[in-house]
Amino acid sequence: NSTPTPQSFSNNSLSQIISGVPRIIDGDTIDINQNRIRLIGIDAPETKQKCLDANYFEYLCGEVSTAFLKKLIGDKNVECAYEEKDIYHRYLGNCKLGKMNINYEMVKNGMAIIYNLKDADEELKNLEAQAQNKKLGVWQGAFEEPKQYRKKNRHKQYNKD
Repeated sequence: NSTPTPQSFSNNSLSQIISGVPRIIDGDTIDINQNRIRLIGIDAPETKQKCLDANYFEYLCGEVSTAFLKKLIGDKNVECAYEEKDIYHRYLGNCKLGKMNINYEMVKNGMAIIYNLKDADEELKNLEAQAQNKKLGVWQGAFEEPKQYRKKNRHKQYNKD
């Protein structure tokens, strides 16, 4: 009388896998075979979000982040480990391209920031600190945290502007 158990890896990894060639939605969201996956632990600028560059000129940092992720992945196969879905029914995934951790690569290049500092591991914190010191991506000038941007612009999603 055995009941099947979900496939599991070591304690520190997520238990289930979605893999395939993704469609890039934005700097922290991808689709693989109609499965929406939110890159866990990171937060990229929103698509319409603007940041200030090193000379304090506005640029579309959300579009830059999305383009970076598209270029990073190309049309290659990605493997995302996940355990659960968020309130928007997206899988919360830690995604890899071969041995490269995509979530970490986005933070390392300043294309995303840590979503929640207290949940982040030391490696991710170090990668963010390095990006900050090197003034990469959003760290080159000034930016609003994507969380704050979403909070302020929530009502605009329903308007036509």
